[in-house]
Amino acid sequence: MDQQDIIRDIEERAAKLQLSINEICVKAGVHPTTFSRWKLSEKNPQPIGATLKSLSAITQELERVEALKAAA
Repeated sequence: MDQQDIIRDIEERAAKLQLSINEICVKAGVHPTTFSRWKLSEKNPQPIGATLKSLSAITQELERVEALKAAA
């Protein structure tokens, strides 16, 4: 799985939870602008590499919210 696949997965999971990327990033301690710099787009043809620490923080936050919603 490459960086763009991970980013798409994060976006899809956040959407299923009805959370914006901004919300999930802030909760994970990652600035939303940083997240946008990781994403390949027409405006950003050479995205910067995401750190494992930041991706892990976002993923952990998604897992936390998913667990809360599953328990509800």
